[in-house]
Amino acid sequence: MKKSFTLFSLLLITAPVTIALAHSGATGIVKERVDMFKKNQGNLKAIKSHIGSEDYESIVKLADEIRDWAVKMPEYFPEGSNEKPSEASPAIWTDFDGFKNAAMKNETAAKQLIDAAKAEDQKAVVDGFKAVAVSCKSCHQSYKLD
Repeated sequence: MKKSFTLFSLLLITAPVTIALAHSGATGIVKERVDMFKKNQGNLKAIKSHIGSEDYESIVKLADEIRDWAVKMPEYFPEGSNEKPSEASPAIWTDFDGFKNAAMKNETAAKQLIDAAKAEDQKAVVDGFKAVAVSCKSCHQSYKLD
């Protein structure tokens, strides 16, 4: 468990550099969604640090922002918004219901994390954090170009 948690932490630290380089020059809706994904990633990183200090109030706030983005996410992928420098896979538009379902899974996982943090249940918070991370990774594997 600790090894996978550490590996995920490494990914959270190195991914922003990759995202920044890959999306330079993005404009309009593509830039807006890139910015939201960057914010989401920062929120995950911050939540991880708050888990250790058991700062449940901060976890609730950050997880709520993740949940809010999950709800709005499909709106940020209108038809035709996959031109470079977007790394959105065409699968988003050919399987838009699947993409919306993936966003809904992220929303559900974030809600689980919010509920756990409100209950100040440390084990459930860790499980909720992992569920959010898994939902992000799963969506990226299906709907993001490498």
